[in-house]
Amino acid sequence: MSEVSEPPTKKAKMADTTSLENFIENIKNSKKNLNAILSDEFTKPTQFTKVYIGTVNNIQDLSKIITTLNEKMPLKELQHLKRARKNEVILCSVRYLDMQTQKPIQEYIEENVYELKDAFKYFKVAGLPAIPPKLKRQQQEFSRVWSCNFHPNAYLEKLCGDQFFSINELMEHRCYMAIAFEVANYYLSKLKDNVIVSDVSESSVNATVVVDPTIKSIVAISYDNRENHPTQHSAMLAIDNVAKTQNGGAWNTDDKSGIDNDLQVHIKKKFGNVKFGARNYLTKEALDEQKMNSSESPYLCTGYYIYMIREPCVMCSMGLVHARANRVFFCFNNNLKGALSSRTKLHCVPSLNHHFEVFTDFL
Repeated sequence: MSEVSEPPTKKAKMADTTSLENFIENIKNSKKNLNAILSDEFTKPTQFTKVYIGTVNNIQDLSKIITTLNEKMPLKELQHLKRARKNEVILCSVRYLDMQTQKPIQEYIEENVYELKDAFKYFKVAGLPAIPPKLKRQQQEFSRVWSCNFHPNAYLEKLCGDQFFSINELMEHRCYMAIAFEVANYYLSKLKDNVIVSDVSESSVNATVVVDPTIKSIVAISYDNRENHPTQHSAMLAIDNVAKTQNGGAWNTDDKSGIDNDLQVHIKKKFGNVKFGARNYLTKEALDEQKMNSSESPYLCTGYYIYMIREPCVMCSMGLVHARANRVFFCFNNNLKGALSSRTKLHCVPSLNHHFEVFTDFL
């Protein structure tokens, strides 16, 4: 089945006529750190919601007013906002009052919180942050408008920065991405001499490398077979190759190791220090018999890192969710069908029962 060619959004820094061999060296040796693709709540402008704010008559009654309001008019959807600031108190959201009555806020208080009927000088409507701050910079921005409850998360702060990976970690990630490109080079070289960057960057070619970071070993490798089978995208084949290392797999191949033998020899020549192989798979019965923890045996792609030349489509991304991948790395965006950045951010959907981290910006 023929696949429509997809133009990348990111051009290689080298000319597209540069040999793929040189491009791979650039991917491998660059010192540029990678960036995480995060949910929009970390990057989009602050969203505001309208609320009623009352100015109290007597500041000494503030504590009592807050206690009463928390009991009778709780801020269920605005728990991240502090109830009071100086002599001002949040009463409720405009939306909340509109759902309860069409009467003014003063009349609503007189009817529903009678003890506070004389507590306020006047009322106003103001826009306050609608969602809780996730990062310190958001908390600082929100606090200019109203005081917020905030619990710092050092990992998130680092993830949102531009130096997330250490030098050694970056070298490893870039090496595995270079191997993904070398896989493409290996197969493309069978079709033509002198493979150049545009043969990959301006096509829909994809290759996937699956790594177990606990033993720093390549578990599976795959290359697109969409020309012969509509669902044999690189990521789907990679997941199936991982399954083969665990006595599974849906597609029949002669090789049960998850890696083509000739390709493995080729990669070892190019990247001498790279390890291959998966941890031994043990059934539940074997684990129980040996009194071992289930984490000591691999399960699908749990904990694995996935390196792909191109951003995966929705099918492949959902496959990686079901396979329980830990992290996904890709180099080129997929403008037409990319599900981790270009068209949507599937890994950020809250209702999914598994989430993985996504990193890019190898160029």
